[in-house]
Amino acid sequence: MAYTAVSRVTEALSTLYSGSDSDGKKEASRWLESFQRTPEAWSAADYLIKADESNLETKVFAAQTFRQKITFDLKELDEAGRMSLRDSLLQLLSVFARSGPQIINTQLCLSVAILAIQLSQWKNVVGQLVELLGNSPETIPTLLEFLTVLPEEVNNNNRIPIGDDEFRVRAAELLTDNSDEILKLLAVYIQSSGTQTSIQNSVFKCLSSWLRTGDIDVNNLAASPLLDMAFTALKQEELFDVAVDVICEIIYETKDVQDYMPLIQVIYPKLVPLYNDLAIVKEEEDDDKFRGYCRIFVEAGEAYMLLLIAHQEAFTTIIDGVAMCTAYHDLDIVPMTFNFWFELANTLQSETYRQNQQHFVRYFDQLVDVMIKHLQYPEDSHEFTSQERDEFRQFRHHMGDTLKDCCRIVGSHRCLSKPLSILSNLLVNASTAATWQQIEAPIFSLRAMGSEIPDEENEIMPQIMEFLSKLPHHPKIRYAATLVISRYTTWTRKHPEFLAYQLNFISAGFENEEVAAASALALKHLCKDCSELLIDYLSQLHPFYINVGKTLPISDTLEVTEAVAHVIAVIPVNELLQALQLFCMPLAQQLHDVATKGKAATEKDRAVAADLLEQINIFLRVIQPEIPPHETHPCVAFINELWPVFDLCLANFGGEELVSESLCKCFKTCVISYRLHFVPLLPQLLQRIVNVFAQTGMSAYLWVAGRTIREYAVEGTDGVAPCLQLVEQLSSPAFTMFGNKQFDEIPDVVEEYFRMLVCFLSNAPTALVQSSLLSSIFQAGLAALNVHQMEAITAVLSFHRILVDIGTSGSQTPLATTPRGSSENLSQYESALNASDKALAAKQNAAVVSTLFHEFGLQLTNQLFDGLINQFPRDVVLDVAAIQKGIVQMLPAESSKWMITVVENFSSQTLTNAERQIFLTDYTKAIQEQQWQKVRRVLTDFVNAYRRKHTSREGSRRTTRTNSSDIAI
Repeated sequence: MAYTAVSRVTEALSTLYSGSDSDGKKEASRWLESFQRTPEAWSAADYLIKADESNLETKVFAAQTFRQKITFDLKELDEAGRMSLRDSLLQLLSVFARSGPQIINTQLCLSVAILAIQLSQWKNVVGQLVELLGNSPETIPTLLEFLTVLPEEVNNNNRIPIGDDEFRVRAAELLTDNSDEILKLLAVYIQSSGTQTSIQNSVFKCLSSWLRTGDIDVNNLAASPLLDMAFTALKQEELFDVAVDVICEIIYETKDVQDYMPLIQVIYPKLVPLYNDLAIVKEEEDDDKFRGYCRIFVEAGEAYMLLLIAHQEAFTTIIDGVAMCTAYHDLDIVPMTFNFWFELANTLQSETYRQNQQHFVRYFDQLVDVMIKHLQYPEDSHEFTSQERDEFRQFRHHMGDTLKDCCRIVGSHRCLSKPLSILSNLLVNASTAATWQQIEAPIFSLRAMGSEIPDEENEIMPQIMEFLSKLPHHPKIRYAATLVISRYTTWTRKHPEFLAYQLNFISAGFENEEVAAASALALKHLCKDCSELLIDYLSQLHPFYINVGKTLPISDTLEVTEAVAHVIAVIPVNELLQALQLFCMPLAQQLHDVATKGKAATEKDRAVAADLLEQINIFLRVIQPEIPPHETHPCVAFINELWPVFDLCLANFGGEELVSESLCKCFKTCVISYRLHFVPLLPQLLQRIVNVFAQTGMSAYLWVAGRTIREYAVEGTDGVAPCLQLVEQLSSPAFTMFGNKQFDEIPDVVEEYFRMLVCFLSNAPTALVQSSLLSSIFQAGLAALNVHQMEAITAVLSFHRILVDIGTSGSQTPLATTPRGSSENLSQYESALNASDKALAAKQNAAVVSTLFHEFGLQLTNQLFDGLINQFPRDVVLDVAAIQKGIVQMLPAESSKWMITVVENFSSQTLTNAERQIFLTDYTKAIQEQQWQKVRRVLTDFVNAYRRKHTSREGSRRTTRTNSSDIAI
């Protein structure tokens, strides 16, 4: 062992725990992490944990090092070394089990468990540990700790490098084969524990851990003292939490009621007295204990739901307990019950149990009252932080979902009557001045239940609508009432007599800035769902729209714009152009006035221009009448009138990010909304995209180019040629940018350029693959692998992956995708290319791509491999491995040689000869055997291991157990 390394470790630990220099502490932590990845860490850890002079921090570090090394680097030891390691760990565990401390015991238990999972020749793991630690009161706690972490590591530690088949065998040997003996062992310990709550605590934790594996036959608990002791432990303060855990686990494991009915008959009588305990802690307002009991009742309710429904009287305690929990004042506890009510409502609505609904109506009826009470904002809600306000709003929406469940069982009449009755009583009873919170809650409940109320409801809803005008003019109340109208607009469509009333109610809300947002949303939904009924109001909407847009925030203005657009969308086609001109030309004129300012335009002017374009875009997006192909489309005619204004924006604001993005949204909408009708204007659009991108280099124009290609570049149609020309013309300035700038300076351009190419290759691969431009594009793709931004590198890798798919496809369309575009384009595609044509094109494309990869394969392999181990985000490792797998399938002999060349060029300081040889042997063997998935797995396993040893971690790894004194390993 290198004693200099031991000395350096102790020095670094001293700096980490005793030093005062923060930079020195960080450097010490980094060095210790790096040291743990080295082979000499094995012997150093062994020495340090045994050395008398080692302090606690040093021994903890040594124990953690064992855990880390066994998890990731066990391959560094041969079989003899692994068996020696096992014996050493068992000796250490025996020693520290007697002397402690617990943190080292935990780390050693984890180390032994992780070693046991990988050491298949160690057959009697549990038996050997029981023999070693199970006969002395001093060591039994450590045995229970090991038996607790073993199933957790088997089931949860996905970092252990072990194959699926080997894992299944090992899991059965460690868990399934030992489950009966474990249950007996725990029963012995619980019976002999006497008043030792620490042992009882450990037994229950261990039992919970084994129950979660699913290997324990829980029927054996019927006659076991463990079950009685678990319920008895609820009476002891120090055992309450662990008892709740183990009881919930037992109940969960018995959810298959047919298989576990004998045990359920033992469990349920033990649940009945807990209802009184629940009531007691409710009176005492002991939130922690109430939460624990709530967990038990909810778990029982969900597990035994079919029994509860079929035998409601016999199992009434469970539902009564859940109902009490739902009514509790602590709103952190209440949501624990929501899923129970959801599942109960769903089950009661099934054909099998529909006849049982009447037995549960009273519970859901009471639940409506409870939810309305909980919906009420607290009196001090004005003191909420923004986060608290958001959390309470989210909670109210969850309660709204539970109210929907109530509607399904109780019925809309009863559910609507309750908030209406509450509101009537609050407003009629003059002796008590109702607060806005009391009034707003039932109004919110009306909104929440909206989706479950039939549009044909004719008794309560008319009363509610009429009642809205009687509400106090408090902004919070008005806001909630306006959103009620917003939620019932499909009901209004069936009850048009309320339309004028609702329009007036909504319009009045625009006068209050606190209510305006709700009014804008309500108007949008009303106009969308009642558009045909509002055509006669269009003349009134015009001045309203022009005036209200001057005062509202842009977000609300956009809502109102969409509202108006929905009405215009249903007017007769021969009136459509005139209506567009009436509503949109004022916007276009304002846009023209701003755009003419050119360089003199202020930042506010540019924001106004972007907002105006967003409004125009909404009109174009919403208004999509069905027009026969041979007829002039009024919207396209209107777009033609807008071109001069668009051109002015391009000329003066084309390089402004905010304006260009809004303008490109308009262009995208033109393409998607009007498809074939827009074809006559398409050349103008494409030329504008090319010109302005060449001038500005803004990625938004590549984005809209990609959307255009997705719509029109469909194999076998006339749209392919102009789209290919678009790619060619955009590539020239893009290549110039790639050559003049670092890729990390222009990640958005990189992303949108390669996403555009992916669109083309997905829809019409032949034109681009057979183009002379492909080689230059491919080389740009090689260079772009140096970009670091996540979305950009993902786009570049998508390009390479689709090319690989084309290269490996012999007789099918690349990626087996259906071309994207309109249904008209799809029919043209099917008629233009028959099966034999497609097969021939696929083979020709594969040949071209294969030649390209043959030429640049070594460079690409080097780029991908270097990126994998040095710079690519971890999230793309699997994507890169898939690309490499495809290259191997395409060119197996060549790709094998490329990988050998790349790996052999790595420095021996970062890659040992043994590591190099193991990887290359496994990799080339998988290629020779044509096990393409194994190629991918071998590569990802090697990369993960290499990165752990040679690069900094990206955040703390998840561990099964943590401790505040742990080094961040």
